Amino acid sequence: MTDLHIVLALDLPAALAVAKQQTRATAHSSHAAQPTPDRPDGAVLATTAPERWKGQQARVLGLSF
Repeated sequence: MTDLHIVLALDLPAALAVAKQQTRATAHSSHAAQPTPDRPDGAVLATTAPERWKGQQARVLGLSF
């Protein structure tokens, strides 16, 4: 299995989503998690605070130290 890390640009749809969220990070993450033609299943959010995403439509990978 190969680890693949992709940083997504804050494109116009993502930037417009910022107005709907409290922080730019939350908006960008929520936008990235949504399905698109090039990411049909959406992105997986890797986070040290998985509880932050409870009730959200996002696949989350909890990172513990």
